Amino acid sequence: MDSRGAIELLQTAASLAALARLSYLNLVKQFPALAAYLVFLAVIKLVFGLLDPVSAFYFWSYVVFEILKWIFSIFAVRELFALTFNRYPGIRTVGRWAMYTGVALALGISLLVTRVFWSGGVRGRSAHLFYFEVSQRSVVFTLAFVIVTILIILSKYPLHLSKNALVSGVFFSILFLSEAAQLLFDSLAPMLYNFYADWAEAAFVSICLLGWAALLKPETETIPARISFSTPREDYLLQQLDALNQMMTRSVRR
Repeated sequence: MDSRGAIELLQTAASLAALARLSYLNLVKQFPALAAYLVFLAVIKLVFGLLDPVSAFYFWSYVVFEILKWIFSIFAVRELFALTFNRYPGIRTVGRWAMYTGVALALGISLLVTRVFWSGGVRGRSAHLFYFEVSQRSVVFTLAFVIVTILIILSKYPLHLSKNALVSGVFFSILFLSEAAQLLFDSLAPMLYNFYADWAEAAFVSICLLGWAALLKPETETIPARISFSTPREDYLLQQLDALNQMMTRSVRR
């Protein structure tokens, strides 16, 4: 087996280990989209690790799996957004539709710009593959923008999330951002492919998945009650979120 196949199978093992931990702690119902993403990631990495990369079946498997991966990624990021704003349904609803709109606009604009300015022609499979790669990067970078927004909000506002929700949000945010960084390095390479960036991203993703699984805790775990007092700044920030949530709730109902 070559190093490429070993990299793919490494991610398969890490995904299955994280999924096993999630199942063992009975957290699949709490994080269904993240669990589905883990299953899909394990499947595609297993297939890519076993197939010959120069075969036609590998090529078409890549195309089909990548399109499905966009869908699984969108639902996973949507779940992270929902976990972050669990107490704010108005913000959650508007943010979800803003994400859908952002992905659609990014796809449309990037393909239009590529069509107008790309001088490589539009004939042959290579042209279709180029458009496909552009679409892939548009989706990932748009989701990365949503992820950065979630991380900024988590760092600024005292949302008081459960430990499992906080750990899941942070680790999967880092995971998606690492994919965006890898695609950025690939985009700068002459053949739109950088082996070292892909290998580093695969190893980093595996570490993230294992770290996330290790930090998950049973929901039934009894934790001693701790009395805490909010600061005036925390109260002010929470009032901001409440006001924004009420405004967005009213706008959704109209």
